[in-house]
Amino acid sequence: MRRACVLLALLVSGAVSILIAAPVAQDAGPPMDLERIEDNLYVLHGGCACGNSTFYITDAGVVMVDTKVAGQGQAILDQLRSVTDQPLAMIINTHTHFDHTGSNAEFGAVERIVTHANARESLMQATCAPVTNCDAFKGDNAQYLPNVTFDDRRTLTVGSERIDLYHFGPGHTDGDAWIVLPALRVALTGDLFSHKGVPFVDTANGGSALGFGDTLATATAELDVDTVISGHFDAYPFDDLVRYTEFHRHLKEYALAGMEAGTPAEEVADAYEPPANMDDFSLGGPLLGAFVQLIYDESETR
Repeated sequence: MRRACVLLALLVSGAVSILIAAPVAQDAGPPMDLERIEDNLYVLHGGCACGNSTFYITDAGVVMVDTKVAGQGQAILDQLRSVTDQPLAMIINTHTHFDHTGSNAEFGAVERIVTHANARESLMQATCAPVTNCDAFKGDNAQYLPNVTFDDRRTLTVGSERIDLYHFGPGHTDGDAWIVLPALRVALTGDLFSHKGVPFVDTANGGSALGFGDTLATATAELDVDTVISGHFDAYPFDDLVRYTEFHRHLKEYALAGMEAGTPAEEVADAYEPPANMDDFSLGGPLLGAFVQLIYDESETR
């Protein structure tokens, strides 16, 4: 897979840094790489240890999904200008995290900045952990907070193009947006599908290891698309999202069986092996242990 080894190392490193509350570097990462998905759809990888930015070029301007970390705005705009002169009409943030909302304030006035209602609430907190990114929207920068929200689903239009927004439940956070471009049969998943492997779950922002697989199952049942664009890696065929959903179901059932048997979470994580048809999925080292422990912890409080 293109860039897989480098990006997986950065992704795991960043997530582990969050887990141990260490500072997360915002400027490390591979160079930017603009990938064309369709004639009017591009994914911008790299530039930092951060999420993808996606450009959807319509007849009434550009819809940008996610803005990477702070300080990347001009570099993102330079990449956008390499493929279109259309103005920026809308920003959509898939969730609250600093590596998806970091450069919101660096594009000037944008008429519509869109996110799930829970993500906006996270960004509006008086205080928060750095990963949540609420400090980036204080003072004059409050004008760059999302000003359009939704709860379960909403349809927006930009020119002649339709954009469908969905929230299928908690997972990475409690404010994860799925963005569907019906004309292209493409869905953007944010970090509910950041890469093919064990995810980071932000419980402080309502994420749930137990709910992660259920949310994915709802999404795969509801979505009618051919391609999914992940939060950090590549565009994948829809079948990879289906397999990712199965991966989470299998891991959850395995962890719960270990818990029922009285096996420590660490031992369950160390012994886990995914099904043979998922040998392209990464277990992510410390991420797997943290995910299994969260399943134990959440189960004990229910």
